[in-house]
Amino acid sequence: MKNFEREPSIIEKTNEEVFQDYIEDLRLEPDDFGKKILDVGAGAAQFAKWAKEHRVSTEIYSLEPRKENLTGKDKSVVAQAEAIPFADESFDLVVSNAAIPNVYTGEGNGDTAKEKVMNSLAEMVRVIRPGGEIRLARVLRRKESKLQRPSQSVDEALENLKAGGNIQIEEIRTPEADVYEYNENHDPVTLTAEAYLIIIRKRG
Repeated sequence: MKNFEREPSIIEKTNEEVFQDYIEDLRLEPDDFGKKILDVGAGAAQFAKWAKEHRVSTEIYSLEPRKENLTGKDKSVVAQAEAIPFADESFDLVVSNAAIPNVYTGEGNGDTAKEKVMNSLAEMVRVIRPGGEIRLARVLRRKESKLQRPSQSVDEALENLKAGGNIQIEEIRTPEADVYEYNENHDPVTLTAEAYLIIIRKRG
């Protein structure tokens, strides 16, 4: 088990470390890099940058809400996951690693966090093509009652998506650490959580 002071930030790692984390956490295969990819919550676009520099892919687009992280980055856009500024069915694969829904942990209002998670996932489904996939890694299932909000938000969002009838969802328990330390409203909180890779497939 690993202990983290907070959910690990990709901008604190080298580009190669970030790329390898994506490969492992999202279970990406060589064939995936022939697809047009959107990275949601991309930080400093390190995944896309390493892939481009090493001629793995030039078709990775990075979406990040913080402008300072993406200054001057190619194929990058500053935007919220709840309002992705791309047309319907623009991508073959949408990925998000250690970003959604964990970025909403600190939301002060449970309904706000739930709404953001639902809107984010709905937007991802909108921008993938029929037959495409969404891969969300390190989605935490919290075991402590006071911190169940993000897990419940994911469950409700997935149920809403399934009710639409055009997606298939697979959840894969990952053998990662199950002890995390978060700064919840500036207060350190230790919690136990199971980490999952969630794969959402859009039917053709």
